[in-house]
Amino acid sequence: MTRTGHGGCRWGVSLFELMAAMTAASVVMATSVGLVHRSFTFESRSRQVLADERTAARLARQFRSDIHQARSVQCEGAGGQTERGGEPLVLVVIEVPEGSIRYRLMETSLTRLMSDAHGETRRESYRFSRPVSWTASHDGTLVSLQGRIESHSPHRPRLAVDLVAAVSSARAAEGGSP
Repeated sequence: MTRTGHGGCRWGVSLFELMAAMTAASVVMATSVGLVHRSFTFESRSRQVLADERTAARLARQFRSDIHQARSVQCEGAGGQTERGGEPLVLVVIEVPEGSIRYRLMETSLTRLMSDAHGETRRESYRFSRPVSWTASHDGTLVSLQGRIESHSPHRPRLAVDLVAAVSSARAAEGGSP
């Protein structure tokens, strides 16, 4: 409220007061929009990390199950590599009583192909949010499948998947060769 020179009161606000209120409101709005945007970004990245962890857990269960029932295992990711774009195309070949299982490398996924005795093939894909570099190796009865996602950003964590499984002793006694 501003006093006039005649002793009366004038109801209203000055232009300076209006500009100050609008500036303060603009600062509050810009800050809140930035915080909301940042929280959505963090939530999206967290969702991707959790999805990668769930995929890695599914892959670990399936890979260990396949190795435990294997008659023989051949790791092509360690030795003679079939290459496409500098990376191995087939990482692991597992012979099981029902047929064979191949773990094939794709761009951002690892695909499990199971071929049965009748020639039918089933496919299961393990997709990750970023490209993973995979290696496979075996030493005695232990078979290892390792995947790495390197992070070039401090806001995105690295992912390391280390799967180690052993061919069961009953299979090894039957003459299975890991």
